[in-house]
Amino acid sequence: MAKIEKMNIRVISILCPKCGAGVRFHEEDRIIKCLHCGMDFIPVHSDGVERYYFEPRVDNFQTKLKNFLKNKGFKKTNYNIVDVDNFFIPVWKGASQVTGWVSGLSPIKTIVYTEMVTGPNGRQIPVKRKRKKGGIPLKKLIKIEKEILYNAVKFPDIRWRIEEVNKDEYSTSVKVYNEEEMTKWGKILTPDVSPQIEKKDVKTRFIQSSIALYIDYEPFRHRLKVIGQRVFLYYFPVTLLKVKLHNQLIFLTVNRLSGKVTSNTLVRKESVPKRKMTLSLDTILIFLSSFIATSLIHTNNSITSQIGIIIPLVTILYIWLKR
Repeated sequence: MAKIEKMNIRVISILCPKCGAGVRFHEEDRIIKCLHCGMDFIPVHSDGVERYYFEPRVDNFQTKLKNFLKNKGFKKTNYNIVDVDNFFIPVWKGASQVTGWVSGLSPIKTIVYTEMVTGPNGRQIPVKRKRKKGGIPLKKLIKIEKEILYNAVKFPDIRWRIEEVNKDEYSTSVKVYNEEEMTKWGKILTPDVSPQIEKKDVKTRFIQSSIALYIDYEPFRHRLKVIGQRVFLYYFPVTLLKVKLHNQLIFLTVNRLSGKVTSNTLVRKESVPKRKMTLSLDTILIFLSSFIATSLIHTNNSITSQIGIIIPLVTILYIWLKR
């Protein structure tokens, strides 16, 4: 009789934050719906940060690497993969509404303009004049929906954009943070700063980005507050490759979500092989010109012999000028 394997599904009971009714959900559930009052809500960690990760979508990372180096002028025989490591890279995302007011005097600018005046002889002549513009009192109400995205750790030359989190095509790859499942694929990097500190920094970033357009007002004052702030941690799958390129070791990263390849250094084809090829072609050219010159010199025709003497000189001059 076949043994039935027990499924490792954990069911937890919590209370709905709206009506207080008991709600049952599975660990992998991203959005929970209360069957009593119909409210939808998302479970978060004790630090108040929602955590998600993207499952790897790109399987052929070696093909991505090959195409990247091919576009730089390298063949498969020019490089060798020394080491491969998979990582989940944490990225902070903040979302909120910034509301309040800013006030001050608009900046004073000097404007140069041309005015036509009547000269002594009665003719119109252009005259350049200057006038100051600005200094107007300003008080403006602000209500902005803000989203920001930035790295939670330092990693070799990799940048993220807010669109990479919000893309519809990636939505099927988003899963609730699950350390057990994630470690099966790669290592999970921990953010450089604790969530409690980062939540305060996210709030500061929202304020700074909102007043960036008004900092040239003098004296500048503002009273802004952040409403409905939510902080997320998204973990992106990245493969780090140590590659030996000729005699140089470089690090390349492959974004396993988008397939984009980046490098920690400037990757370009070395000029040494090209010089070797040029030297070989020059040697062949000299050999051929010498052979032709020898054949022409040993003829009985004086004009042909003179041409035979000129050919090597012209060849040497050409090679010297080319270099």
